[in-house]
Amino acid sequence: MDNSRSLVSKSLLKSTRDVFTDVSEMGLDELIGNLTKDSDFINQLPIIKWLFVGNDYRSSIQSAFFIKKYACFIGQIASDLTVDFDDSKLLAVFSDEKIKEKLIDNTVLYLDKYHNELKARLLGELFVQTFRHQRFAISEYNSLMYSIELIHPFEGVASLKQFYDYHIEMKNEQDDKKKRDIWDKRSKTGYQLLATTGLLNLPQGGTFMGNLGGASLNELGKRFYEFVVVNCDEYA
Repeated sequence: MDNSRSLVSKSLLKSTRDVFTDVSEMGLDELIGNLTKDSDFINQLPIIKWLFVGNDYRSSIQSAFFIKKYACFIGQIASDLTVDFDDSKLLAVFSDEKIKEKLIDNTVLYLDKYHNELKARLLGELFVQTFRHQRFAISEYNSLMYSIELIHPFEGVASLKQFYDYHIEMKNEQDDKKKRDIWDKRSKTGYQLLATTGLLNLPQGGTFMGNLGGASLNELGKRFYEFVVVNCDEYA
């Protein structure tokens, strides 16, 4: 792949960000039409070269859908930037350019796997919270990229909110009887939509008070919800 840092940096330039904003609002039919007929449009998208590296064949639908996800990813990052974007601060946490490029390569590869645009926005916000605000360690970023892939594409985030709301409700309640009532009320909520994400403490041999349906939100899951989900423009 071309210099990966350069790819994201070019995507965050004001003129290119405006193009990606338009892309994120296009339907697939319109986007496919632009990709196949409008060379000027194609030349404005720095991600285009990536689509054809190592791919003998990629359908126009696959390409268009990936570009929409990439546009949502970049849009989420751009929403956190000042007008005067300073390229030198992008991924400033890294001193090794090769490690930096490998991380961006992996980020784009994960983005390609994601089921929908919401997951692309979540990844964009995770990127911001990790590399601009240092909310997550690099190892946690890598882990959470995989978590996002495994969240149920339609109901998973709503399920995560239920677990988070339950955590807050129990945390804020001091009375043991009322805690029991909260637990009784919520205990039938399933955890199947998030079971493989690594965001939950899963049951180990039984269901205990305080664990929702035998599961509870773990510390990484709490931080992911607080710093990524609630800051994602899909939920703003």
